[in-house]
Amino acid sequence: MVRGVASTNDHLWAHSASGGERHRLEDHLRDTARLARSFAEPFGMGDLAWWAGLVHDGGKAWCAWQEKLLKVEPSGKRVGLDHKSFGVHLAERHGLEPVMWAVAGHHGGLTSRKEVNGLLGADDAQLGALTDRWADAERRLRTLVPEMFSALPELSTSYVDADAMTREFLVRFLFSCLVDADALDTQAHRMGTAHRLGRDLNGPILLERFLSRRKKFLDNRPKGPMDAHRERVFSEAMTAAEQQPGIFRLTAPTGTAKTIASAGFALRHAVCHGKRRIIVAVPFITITEQNANVYRQLLDPGEAEAERVVLEQHSHVDLGDPEDTEQLQSWRKLASENWDVPFVVTTTVQLFESLFGRMPSRTRKLHRLANSVIILDEVQALPHRLLPQIADALRILVQRFGVTILLSSATQPVLGAFKPFEKLDVREIITDPSALFDECRRVQFEWRVTPKPALADVVTEAASHRQALMVVNTVRDARDAYQAAPTSPDITALHLSTAMCPAHRRAVLDKVRDCLKAKSPIFLVSTSLVEAGVDLDFPVAFRAIGPPDSMSQVAGRCNREGKLGMPGGGLVVIFDPADGGMPPSYKTQVEKAEIYFGPDRDPEDTEALEDYFVDLYDSLGIEAKGRPAQVIRSNRHRWDFRSVTDGPVTGIDARGREARDRKLAFRMIIDDTVPIVVRYGDQQAHNLINECLAELRGPCPDRSAFRRLQPYVVTVRRQLTTKPEVQANLSPVVGDLYEWLGRYDDGHGIVLEPDRQDFLL
Repeated sequence: MVRGVASTNDHLWAHSASGGERHRLEDHLRDTARLARSFAEPFGMGDLAWWAGLVHDGGKAWCAWQEKLLKVEPSGKRVGLDHKSFGVHLAERHGLEPVMWAVAGHHGGLTSRKEVNGLLGADDAQLGALTDRWADAERRLRTLVPEMFSALPELSTSYVDADAMTREFLVRFLFSCLVDADALDTQAHRMGTAHRLGRDLNGPILLERFLSRRKKFLDNRPKGPMDAHRERVFSEAMTAAEQQPGIFRLTAPTGTAKTIASAGFALRHAVCHGKRRIIVAVPFITITEQNANVYRQLLDPGEAEAERVVLEQHSHVDLGDPEDTEQLQSWRKLASENWDVPFVVTTTVQLFESLFGRMPSRTRKLHRLANSVIILDEVQALPHRLLPQIADALRILVQRFGVTILLSSATQPVLGAFKPFEKLDVREIITDPSALFDECRRVQFEWRVTPKPALADVVTEAASHRQALMVVNTVRDARDAYQAAPTSPDITALHLSTAMCPAHRRAVLDKVRDCLKAKSPIFLVSTSLVEAGVDLDFPVAFRAIGPPDSMSQVAGRCNREGKLGMPGGGLVVIFDPADGGMPPSYKTQVEKAEIYFGPDRDPEDTEALEDYFVDLYDSLGIEAKGRPAQVIRSNRHRWDFRSVTDGPVTGIDARGREARDRKLAFRMIIDDTVPIVVRYGDQQAHNLINECLAELRGPCPDRSAFRRLQPYVVTVRRQLTTKPEVQANLSPVVGDLYEWLGRYDDGHGIVLEPDRQDFLL
């Protein structure tokens, strides 16, 4: 007999004492099961999720586990004994394979078939020991939780008959339901509160609020030539929202208010079809911040104490805002973990790396996607090498999980070129996109590609205009062009790149907008970051030749409001600098762009763009054997979740994937990066930086200090930090965070290297 366990009728515990009370095992199993069922019901796996919740911690009924819990309780240490294998064994016994995987991974994450089978005994001796402990747990549970054995679920025909890729996603979603329910119930016990459950979208109320605030905004805004076109885009989006759920495309020029039109579509569609929430995913943090601010103004309640509607989540851990109230910080933290909110604004990295992830912390939000509307903004920025798998994920979300997808872009990729999308009905929201582009044509294109001009000569030509924007392909070219700019007091020359921290870039953009508004002379040199949702309106723009979607985006920063006349009142010059550079990924894109675009065909030609993308995908061999998309698909087919996330093992050590392995994993961004704090700004800013660094270097780092440092952080490729000349100027702070001790230039940002290589993203 075990200390603290007098008989099978005495209490068994799931968790040690918190607030004076231990967590009863039967309560934890039943409450987790109840929550998991409610989470899985929207996609028809409620009974299976319920049973997974009942068995997930069943192994804790094992006599030795209970004894160890009581032994370690005073120290707060982990029990450290197996409690997963019982539920895995029970699921295998009844042929419920999805539950096997969910229970096996509910702490350490989804793994591989070999690792799951390993929980059932590697040899006869291990199997014998496991059998004894399983029998001990089952004897106690038959009395404590009899429904675990009397109310067995069945695999639905919708699961059994599904294709292999859909079944793999169903396992992911079942896993999501279990780990979220488990976390919520455990958290409620430790905090001594009820389960933290949010509210689904209240469509009618939010749609009315959205329309009312939009009207007020438009009534107070100066009228302009683009208003009618923006109203047309919004009107067609609202009309299309009444159609049956599925996949939609919003193809409209830059500057036609797609952000607001997309939200209007999603809200009305949610009202018409009972959708539970809206998720907006964008490729860049700058756009995330901008869009979230717009949506908060249109949707959040006016009362400070009321629960918010819009959650903005940039990364896996959202640190919140130090200015927020304690109540709002708590709401944001909990909502960020599982997206239990009506309206989420996040990044495409967060969305798709969660969909293809394996860890509980990353995947517990997945079940919230069922019966939702997902807006993919600037969809052309999705990484080409992953498009077939992204397309397959979208197919499954629509066909099996009741999701409506909206693809929004001025330069739509051709997802129909990939097998998962071949037979899907993708509906255009704008009845005639080509005609809309013609009507909204605000610029004329000129080309300087033959002969290739010198970068300095292009700078001279661009700076001769009273107000001009110049966009180049690399950080080095941006710095060189800025240094070649005129230094006359008659013109303001400014620079933007990722070598600058966000506070620096915001200060530059404020100066740019002031100059544009005052119609004073300005010359701005930038990398492509200015194309990422930055609302500027220059009369003239110069763009180094690049992918056509990038060239089109620059056109959206020229005569944006149409005040110089339509069609074609602005000027965009495309140039190919003889001494310029470009990222390696641009090579094939530029080669194809030169075939389809030029003096006779500009980058806003929608038909040419479609031909370009189809040819590009074929040339890149995206679906070819051995390429990331194909390798990921094979690993998904084998339910090798670890290899999907971390890459297949091509070296010796299965745990230590090398760089070449990770390139074959589902990673939206291949390059690992490191955040570096730089010293920018006035004395007040420097004092803040010093204060936050001291907090983070202390014995109990405050995560809010990192949030306050965000405006002063530059992101650098990890590989660079190993170079002696860079490493000498790095001072560790906490985790991967460093402080930069070297030079930071008020003109062009961090100065990392003397040899002018392009190190920054």
